[in-house]
Amino acid sequence: MTNSPTKPRRYRGASGDQRRAERCQQLLDAGLSVIGDVGYQACSVRSICAAAGLTERYFYESFANKEALLAEIYQAQTDYLKANMLAAFTRAERNSEAFAHAGLHAFFDTLHQNPAVARLLLFEILGVSDTIDRLYYEVMEDFAVLIRSLASSLGLADIAHTPNQDIIYAGLVGAVIQIARRWALTDYQDSVDAVIGSSLFLFVATANYASPATQ
Repeated sequence: MTNSPTKPRRYRGASGDQRRAERCQQLLDAGLSVIGDVGYQACSVRSICAAAGLTERYFYESFANKEALLAEIYQAQTDYLKANMLAAFTRAERNSEAFAHAGLHAFFDTLHQNPAVARLLLFEILGVSDTIDRLYYEVMEDFAVLIRSLASSLGLADIAHTPNQDIIYAGLVGAVIQIARRWALTDYQDSVDAVIGSSLFLFVATANYASPATQ
């Protein structure tokens, strides 16, 4: 007689795996909130657990240390930001300016509506460790590749004849990030439309510069 597979133990209708996943998400949410309030360096495992309403043993159930939590929060929030931008790109008109405007609006509006996310993505992720620095630069490169791939697939802002497209797209992403940092440091005094306009200038200038070379 063959034994049936052992089912996960369930507690109040939820399996052990489900409850662990829920606790992990509680810690991620609490971590983002605490980092958004006091910054990464000032927060602790204890303060994050207190905000999550969990004991510290549950923290180490999901994360090796505070830095591991930071990395997972950062990855989750950049994925969320990219998803918002992709959704905006798909709705945009098929011209370079509309395409860039849609992505920039999604980027800046997401940061404006979520100050904790803005603080994490723009400031708190920097200078933590070599491992986190590598993650940061990998994500920045991913954003540059995303924009280049989408623009190329739509036939927009073709800069194939320029010396190095990768450097140009990386530069555009870096410039937008720096504009966002300045905007956040001024407590978002300018409107979303104003910072979009400033950033859009860079994309339009790039497209216009490239156009003569592709004719």
